[in-house]
Parts: sequence; C-alpha cells; structure tokens
Amino acid sequence: MANLDKISVNDLMGISDGENHKLAGAYLTILYYVKEYNEGVTAQMVSDNVNLSLSHTRDILDDLCVKRDLYKRKVPGIKQNLYYPNGKLIHKYLQSSRDMGDQIFRISFHEGWKNPRIQIQERKYTLLEGENVEGSIFIDINNLTPFMNFLNEMMMQYNTYGKMTSREEKRGDHD
Repeated sequence: MANLDKISVNDLMGISDGENHKLAGAYLTILYYVKEYNEGVTAQMVSDNVNLSLSHTRDILDDLCVKRDLYKRKVPGIKQNLYYPNGKLIHKYLQSSRDMGDQIFRISFHEGWKNPRIQIQERKYTLLEGENVEGSIFIDINNLTPFMNFLNEMMMQYNTYGKMTSREEKRGDHD
C-alpha cells in the first residue's frame, strides 16, 4: 500500500504519470456533466452549467469526442449537436477480435444510454505503432438484426449490380 504522501493527483484520477492526458479541470468537469445526462446535452447546456464560454465548451466537447470519451450526433428538429457519453464495456470477456485479410475487427458489447450496444471497430497493426483503432461504430442491440438485414440487402444489390455490369461489358465487347 502506498504512503499518502506519495499519492499523486494522477493516481487518484487513474492516469499514469507517463500518459499525456488533458482530462483535468474543465475536461473532467465537462465529461462528468455529460455522463449525468444519458439522453444527450447541447454545448449550450454544458456551457451554462460549467461556467465556460460556449466556444471553449464546444472545443472541449469535440476534443472528448476525438478521444472517444463522448460522441455527438445531429438530431432532427434540433439545430445543435447532442453530446452523449460513450458506453462502457459490459464485461471484459464480451469482446473478440478477428483478422480478415489486412483488416482486424473487434466486436464488443457496451452499456448504452438506453439499451446495450455493440461496438464494431476496425483496427490496423503496424510494427511501429502496434494495433490502433481506425474507426468504429456503435449499434443499439435492438437495431442489430435490422442492421444485418440492411447489410445483406446491400450485398444482394451489389452482387446484382456486378452481374449487370459484367453483362453490359460482354455486350459492349461484341458490338
């Protein structure tokens, strides 16, 4: 057990001394505020409650989105973006990775703001940087089957398009 005189603020925040995190002060305050409102908040709501300018608040919210601590989306009928907390992993064993050619996909299950969500990450591996996230999407569990149906539908359209294109090319070769 560490002596109290040797515990740093980083220890209390769960940040190792070697990490370069901006999650301090206003960042942490904004992150905690957004996490209290799973239904989403606007930058104006956050600005009013944390006593920062709207532009500075937006900058911090967008930076937290880049770090994937938050996500934002445009909602019909609202001019501003709504910001939401990203889901937390439900269980460390409810995730798996699979290599598919040059791509690596990781699928994991997270707590969502209303329902559990599935996260699909595309990852890349390089010798210099190791494995990094290239992109990611979250899908509410109740939308997973319709999403898979949509993917199958698009694949059928693609396959049909490919057959039509090859027939057109063959006809063009004979003219």
